[in-house]
Amino acid sequence: MNHPDLPIQGQSSAEAVERSDNPKNYGRPPLFNGHARITGPCGDTMEFWIEIENAHVKGIGFTTTGCGSSRAAGSMATELALDRHVDDAAHIGQADILEALGGLPRESEHCALLAANTLKAALEDFRQLSNQDDHMDFE
Repeated sequence: MNHPDLPIQGQSSAEAVERSDNPKNYGRPPLFNGHARITGPCGDTMEFWIEIENAHVKGIGFTTTGCGSSRAAGSMATELALDRHVDDAAHIGQADILEALGGLPRESEHCALLAANTLKAALEDFRQLSNQDDHMDFE
């Protein structure tokens, strides 16, 4: 694939290119009860908003200042988390996002880590705001 927004031409899957061009759950949702914003070492900032109901992720949105790989990773993280129990969503990691995307260029794999960390931070924000200490396992 040859896509101008991705850092290394020819190394992105169709899944990654689709989510780069048309990210799912992009933007701040109208309702949320957890939020996080993290700037990664590369300088990209990612922001997540989550709406938790009955211990499940019922709404989620994200934004990023980063490149196409960052949009793809954020999009996939939201797709993986939606409708999951908060404990399951808290265990979504870099490898899960990369696998679901079919990989990213090596130089962009950190975007999946940023997405996973921002998702976890939003879930932790929800936990702290709702005093759900005994209902979520973040280890």
